[in-house]
Amino acid sequence: MSNNESPVTFTTPMLKAIANPLRRQILSTLSAMESARAADLAQALDIPANKVSFHLRELAKAQMIVEVPELARDKRDRVWKSAAEAYTTGEVGQREDDPTGVVMDAYLGQVVNDEQRRLQAAMLHGARHYSGEETGEAKARLMSSDLMLTMDEMRELISRLEKVIPAFREDLKNGKIVSSQLAEEREIWHVMTLLNAESLLNESHQDDRSPQNPK
Repeated sequence: MSNNESPVTFTTPMLKAIANPLRRQILSTLSAMESARAADLAQALDIPANKVSFHLRELAKAQMIVEVPELARDKRDRVWKSAAEAYTTGEVGQREDDPTGVVMDAYLGQVVNDEQRRLQAAMLHGARHYSGEETGEAKARLMSSDLMLTMDEMRELISRLEKVIPAFREDLKNGKIVSSQLAEEREIWHVMTLLNAESLLNESHQDDRSPQNPK
């Protein structure tokens, strides 16, 4: 699958494959690196290469990554890349093998946990940075905006946002982004975009599962 294609809808096998937190991390790292060998990912994640290889095979079975033979040094060399540039949850009922959304619900719960951990880490870093405990440039940025939108306008906004990262990635590859640091100094940065109707905030107070509605 070309990285230029539209977001791919998660299948149930895909959701089961990335139920493993290390696989989610491997997939995210591979996406950031664009292509990599097990050894490259092992070095980036500081884990054994044979462990990475096992999880790469599982991701390949779920069709979330594919080999890039043109980048291989020889027939034994295995280079991988993400099978899609982006994924979408799709709609309820699209996965006949998960009609009630149990697998999707489990996956979303893990995503919430992942993002909560990232947000907590970013907020702690921010507090230390602005208090002077941590020097250097801030390693987290939080941007928030509010807009009055119709559903059609919201879909157009999503369409535009979906083009930002791929366009930036292409400019990065083509050397169009000026940086005073060497490429070797790069590290993975996580970007999450969340669009939500403000009405969801009030509705969440009525949900039994909401942390805002403790029992």
